[in-house]
Amino acid sequence: MTVIELKEALEGLPDEAEVRLAMQPSWPFEYSISDVVPLEPDEEAPADEEVKVVYLTEGSQLGYLPGNATEAIGW
Repeated sequence: MTVIELKEALEGLPDEAEVRLAMQPSWPFEYSISDVVPLEPDEEAPADEEVKVVYLTEGSQLGYLPGNATEAIGW
């Protein structure tokens, strides 16, 4: 998924909606997101090279993924 695809997926959703990560289809858990980390080009990259990867880091495990979320995801 690219940043533009993520922006499009979130378009129209309330700004106050919480964003979480769903993990492990066999034992579905939900996690908070603790940070957004853009991976800067390394020192040897051309000066005009842009960020190519952005990492969302796993925060706290919040508990089991609710059944309706598991169903909506298709797990």
